[in-house]
This record gives sequence, structure tokens and C-alpha cells, in this order.
Amino acid sequence: MNRKTEIEKRGISIVIPAYNEEHSIAGTVEKTHAVLSSYAGLPFEIIVVDDGSSDNTAANAPKEKCILYQHPKNYGYGRTLLLGVGKAQYPFIGIIDADNTYEPEIFRQMIPLMDIYDMVIGARQIKEQTAVVKVLRRLLKFLLYFFCEHVSIDPNSGIRIFKKALVEQGGHLFSKGFSFSTSLTFFAALNHRFIEYIPIEYGERTGVSKVKHLRDSIRTFILIVSMSLIYRPVKCFSSLLFVFVAGLAALASFKRNLSRETFLGFIFSFGVGVLTLAVAFLAFIQGKMYEHTISGPKT
Repeated sequence: MNRKTEIEKRGISIVIPAYNEEHSIAGTVEKTHAVLSSYAGLPFEIIVVDDGSSDNTAANAPKEKCILYQHPKNYGYGRTLLLGVGKAQYPFIGIIDADNTYEPEIFRQMIPLMDIYDMVIGARQIKEQTAVVKVLRRLLKFLLYFFCEHVSIDPNSGIRIFKKALVEQGGHLFSKGFSFSTSLTFFAALNHRFIEYIPIEYGERTGVSKVKHLRDSIRTFILIVSMSLIYRPVKCFSSLLFVFVAGLAALASFKRNLSRETFLGFIFSFGVGVLTLAVAFLAFIQGKMYEHTISGPKT
């Protein structure tokens, strides 16, 4: 059985999260439907999850071409995707934002690769970024490389195709907000899954962006540390030890400018802070082990 036939046999579910996207949801669904329909014999479904929109998003979604689910209020990007993935009937999942920043035609390049890779991501060619966003993206890529030894071109892209089994295995660890895509990439890399990137154009969005870069970046960092504590605890504690030693060295360099009492106070406060963080790390790991024991391994 060739790769194309195998993919067609198993089918794909496209999940489109939408929050106040009344002007673009219809076009996104129709274009996606046209792309998938062009594959003869490919079982597919398009799932739109309206995340408590206050406009006509749900009314404008073409019901004859998609399955519509609605949240009673806004729950967040990640939770919206998790609902859609949970409702999906096929083992391959595709996601795309409903704001016109991604062209559904990109799926044509991704579908043939899903028999080879666990996840295929559309890597955006973003030409204009603020200095803060550039720094945050570089930090995110560094953390992915440090903890996973994975070089990521675009870890938080909103268009990708992946195996549903990834979410079934690690969905309880994923962000329920805008960091869902990043947490999915990070989880796949931590588990040594095969990831491929396809360079794509990134368009101007329709409507107003709901992303708050600083807030979402802090949440992403916390999520990355949480996952790393589960899958890379040695690296986490080694990093903490490095911070402790570097901090002591920095304090020692200022010793001559401080009184003995002030210097010892700094040492004590810094040591207590690092020790508290280490205890928090251990408590988190123990909590996750307890959760796993209670719920049992996932099959």
C-alpha cells in the first residue's frame, strides 16, 4: 500500500478555532473544503469550534461544509482546539486559524508528508516584528533546543497537521490558551517525534488580534518548565544549580563593596530562593507522579 493510499484510508479532521471571526470564517471553511475535496477518496471533516463569539461567527459558518460546536462563553484557544480534537473521528488532525493569516492551500503540501512525520508545521516567513517579539521568539527557540535538542523554525505556528495520538497522550499538559501550539511542538520534541517544517507566507489578519505577547510568553515559559520537569528533570536541576553557582560568583564579586552583614544577608536570601524553587520542582514532579498513579497509564 503506497503512502497516498494509506493516508486516504485513514482520513483527516481539520479543526478551526474561531472567536469573533464573522468576516473570515466562511472563506476559511470554504477554501479548506475545496482543498480537501480535491483529494479523491480522502475521508475528511471540518470542525469549527466557536469559542463564545459575541458576533455572527457561528451564523456565518457554512453548515453544509463543516460541523459546528459552540462554547457558551470564551474559554481560550487551547481549550477550543482540545474540544475539536476530542470530537474528531480521524487519526490525522489539521488546525488552521480563521483570521485569514494562513492559506488553506498549504494543506496540499502537508497531507502527503503525514505518513512520514508525526507533525508537519507551516513555518511562517514573518517580515515585520517588534524587538520584544523577536527576543521572545529567540528565547523560545533556545529553550526548545536546550531541553529537546530540536531546532525549530517556528514553534508556535497556527497551521499544522499532526497525529491525534499526540494530543491523546499529552493533551492534559498542553496550554488551554494561546500557547497550545507551542506546547504541542514542545511535547512532540520532548518525546522524540518526527517534526517537519514547510516555509509558508503569513498574511495580514482579518479583525483584531487576541494575543498578548508578554502575558502569553510568561505562560509559555511556565508550561515549558513544567513539561521539562517531567521529561528532562536532570536538565532542570542542572540549570538551577548553574544559576545558584553563577549567583554566588556574582555576589562574591561585590563582596568588597558590601558590609559583612549585608553580604551574608544576600547570600542567605539567594540560597533560600533557590532552595524554595528546588522544593517546588520536587513537589511538582511528585504531584504528577501521584496523578499518573491515580489515573493509571494511558493506552
